[in-house]
Amino acid sequence: MKRIPGSIKLVVITFYCLAGLFALIQTDAFAKDASTQQGKAQQLSKLDNATCLGCHELSNGSLHVSGAKSESGQPHGISQEKFVKSVHNEMQCVTCHKEITDASSPHKLGPGPKPDCVACHLELWETAKKENLTNEKARLGVVVRNVETYKNSFHARPNADDKTRVNAACDDCHNTHIFSVPPQGTTRRTDWHLTIPMVCGENCHADQLEEYAESIHGKNVLEMRNLKAADCTDCHTSHSITSTLKNTFKLSITENCGTCHTENLDTYRDTYHGQVNKLGYGYTAKCYDCHGSHGILSPSDPKSKVHPNNRLKTCQKCHKEATQGFVTFSPHANTSSFERYPQVWIVSRFMWSLLAGVFIFFWLHTGLWWYREAQDRKARKVHPERRKESK
Repeated sequence: MKRIPGSIKLVVITFYCLAGLFALIQTDAFAKDASTQQGKAQQLSKLDNATCLGCHELSNGSLHVSGAKSESGQPHGISQEKFVKSVHNEMQCVTCHKEITDASSPHKLGPGPKPDCVACHLELWETAKKENLTNEKARLGVVVRNVETYKNSFHARPNADDKTRVNAACDDCHNTHIFSVPPQGTTRRTDWHLTIPMVCGENCHADQLEEYAESIHGKNVLEMRNLKAADCTDCHTSHSITSTLKNTFKLSITENCGTCHTENLDTYRDTYHGQVNKLGYGYTAKCYDCHGSHGILSPSDPKSKVHPNNRLKTCQKCHKEATQGFVTFSPHANTSSFERYPQVWIVSRFMWSLLAGVFIFFWLHTGLWWYREAQDRKARKVHPERRKESK
């Protein structure tokens, strides 16, 4: 038998030593990895917030979806930084997501109910009442009142195209995970309030938002960030939204407009339109019949419905036989503005002067008559008619 050279033996021995060392390293790594996986499995089995955010945290770079799910099936992403500052920060995810029973991806849903904001808040409020904590949880009471008004609103009705869902649920307007409405009077509250038109318009009322953005109200809110300018909730309210076809809405809209335009509301009430509206009839002209609803423009804007060039056409929506004489009608005329209504101002001043002159004349005449009577008595003059009576 041929003898193997020593150099080859050395190479073979070295190879086997390295292979054994590599196997030991791999075995140790596998054990550590198994231990890590076991630890993760134990952690996942807890289904606590830390476990949930391990997958759903937006900052980990794997999630980019703000809705419940995208078309690709990506799960909902949550900002932990914002969540811990919200009113829900002390709640566990599975308190609302009772249908989730494991940490697999995708989740194997159990028989538990899906999240229900309305039922959850009503249950919490009932508990607060039983424990006499209504004062301490006054904000929860506000939420419950909003829930009650919402339940009777147009948004709470079944959708015409899909009866399995309502027109708008809580999470269509509010971010349910980081829900946090800032306190009134704060800068954050102002910033939040100015986002309302985008919340209403971007997902549901796109056409109305487009009109509103070009209106005098929309430019003040979206561009000038004027908190006093009207947004969606100023006219439609926030939770008790009703159908615009209902008589109750038609009657209330003038009052809603009047909260800002008080002088115009007072002058409108003096007109035939306003008097009939005040009696409870919604068929007469209201603010939006003349000015528009979402696309309200300044009267000086050539596109405005109440611009002199368009006013007759606006009147003809109700008064089919209206002629050019209709445009001379001033629905908000008042006696205090010479710049806007000079004829009305002049006539009113003339009437006041005439009325005052008449009263002054007769008061002066009566005063002089009494003075003459006093002087005659002092001089002991006897009037002829009195002398005849004495005989």
